[in-house]
Amino acid sequence: MKKEKKIVIATHGELAKGFVSALNIITGNTDKIETICGYLTPDFNLADEIENIMKDTNFETTDLIVCTDMMGGSVNNEFIKFLPRYPFHLITNINLTFMVDLLLTQGEITADVLDVKVSDGMASVKYVNNLINQYGGLDDNL
Repeated sequence: MKKEKKIVIATHGELAKGFVSALNIITGNTDKIETICGYLTPDFNLADEIENIMKDTNFETTDLIVCTDMMGGSVNNEFIKFLPRYPFHLITNINLTFMVDLLLTQGEITADVLDVKVSDGMASVKYVNNLINQYGGLDDNL
């Protein structure tokens, strides 16, 4: 049975909403994305937010992919605590390139699919100055 894809972007502050805004411009398809914008109010409880998402997800019919902003950050660390209890995928250090690719991926999202995506050099951070120097400088026609 083909599973539907559900993506949660969870970040410190409103970064998650920024990702959705950009993804909507680029892909026009953000219906399957939920956001958690952490720590905007004093009464914010991340564990409760995560528990609600987990309880609202039917894991037999849905691949849940949680994308967080920073390895070792409080948002990602809280999601790690839920890995033993729920069968979801947790990706961290996300960027827009990765998110576009993930959103446009057709079919079931498996651990193997995600392994390929996170190791793809296209989605990694680049220092453009060094890349330009490696290729002999800027072209005058730019």
